[in-house]
Amino acid sequence: MTRFGKTALLSATILTAAAPVSAEIINGHLLDENKTVVENAMKVQNFSTLVAAVKAAGLDDDLMGEGPYTILAPTDAAFAELPEGTVEELLKPENMAQLESLLRAHVIPAELTHADIDKLLLDDDDGGLDIAVTEVEGEGFSVDTLTIGTDVTFKKVGDATYVSSTLGGEEVGIKIIEGDIAGSNGVIHVIDGVLMPAS
Repeated sequence: MTRFGKTALLSATILTAAAPVSAEIINGHLLDENKTVVENAMKVQNFSTLVAAVKAAGLDDDLMGEGPYTILAPTDAAFAELPEGTVEELLKPENMAQLESLLRAHVIPAELTHADIDKLLLDDDDGGLDIAVTEVEGEGFSVDTLTIGTDVTFKKVGDATYVSSTLGGEEVGIKIIEGDIAGSNGVIHVIDGVLMPAS
C-alpha cells in the first residue's frame, strides 16, 4: 500500500557521530540468514550496546517474532557519541518506557532492503511492499517505525543513503554505513548515529 502526501517528519532529535564510524562488522562471519535479526545482532561484537538495550527493554522476544522487520542498528561507537551518561540513564528501570520508545524508533515493521530503498528513492514505486510510504518533498520518502508517531525519512546524498529528518528548519541525518544483513524475519542496516525520539 502506498500513501503519498505531505512531508512526514521524524519527531525525533538525531544525534550523529562526530567521528567516522567503522563500517566493519566484527564477527560478521558468524551471521546466518536463517537466524532472526536479533539473533544476528547478538553475534556482532560492535552491536553490544544495542543488544544490551534491546534485552533491558524486553524487546528481544518481540523482535524474534515473525516480522518482517528492518532494524536501523547503531554501532557501539554511535552510542558512545551520545552525551556522557545517556546510555546509563536509559538503562535504569525507571526509564524503560523511554528506552523502549528509542529502540522502537529504530525498527520499521516491514522488510526494506537496500534495493527496495533505492527503488523508492528513484521512482516512488513501492514494489508491493506491505507498508505505507509517504513521498517527501524533493527526493526521499518516509515510513512508520514501531514508535507511534515517529516516521523515518530516507534520502540520497551523492552515493550515500541517509535516514534523515527536518526539525526546526535544520536538516540532520544519519548515514547507513552497511546494509542488508539478512535474517529470517527481516534485515539490518548499520547506521552511524542514534535516533532519539522527542520526549
